[in-house]
Amino acid sequence: MQPPALEDLKQRNTNSMRQIVTQAEFTQLPLAELKTWLAIGGTRDDAVLATLLDAAGTMCEHFTGLAPLKMTVREHIEASQTWQVLPSRPFLAIQLIEAIAQDGTRRLLSTSEYAVELGDGARFRLTRPIAENRLAVTYTVGLADNWETLESGLRHGIVRFAAHAFRERDQGGDNAVPSAVAALWRPWRRMKL
Repeated sequence: MQPPALEDLKQRNTNSMRQIVTQAEFTQLPLAELKTWLAIGGTRDDAVLATLLDAAGTMCEHFTGLAPLKMTVREHIEASQTWQVLPSRPFLAIQLIEAIAQDGTRRLLSTSEYAVELGDGARFRLTRPIAENRLAVTYTVGLADNWETLESGLRHGIVRFAAHAFRERDQGGDNAVPSAVAALWRPWRRMKL
């Protein structure tokens, strides 16, 4: 199975019901590692490099199916008593759940109104019918709390992918994951059936 290209991810994100509430932090240490990898000493390219690191973190998540660093996401899902998978992984904790009425007003659900089941990911369902037909589920995901505790293969792959994108920025070439990066991320990959 071919890993997604950056263009595919951009298209996928426009159709997604996921909102990032609190973004993973790819600055300071990751930026220093990337600059060392690229042998860049100044600060002129810092903004571009930080953007590339963020994109590399997103690509890592799409390739592996796992958010590398801790972040908070909000999924808009149907209000249902049927089990629904929360797609972002690995699941850490529910922050809040809001029921959304037709007119857009929101109310917080109490913990007695829903159930969460953990397994390979997290499944969610209502425990009783409610008047609203949509939910906003805000939850935390991530393999590591910060860059320092992220597994070295994932960390190195993110740096190498960002370096590759920086070097190829004027070439307009292939946006696919380079094979050396894919080899670093592959042990963490979760296949979707």
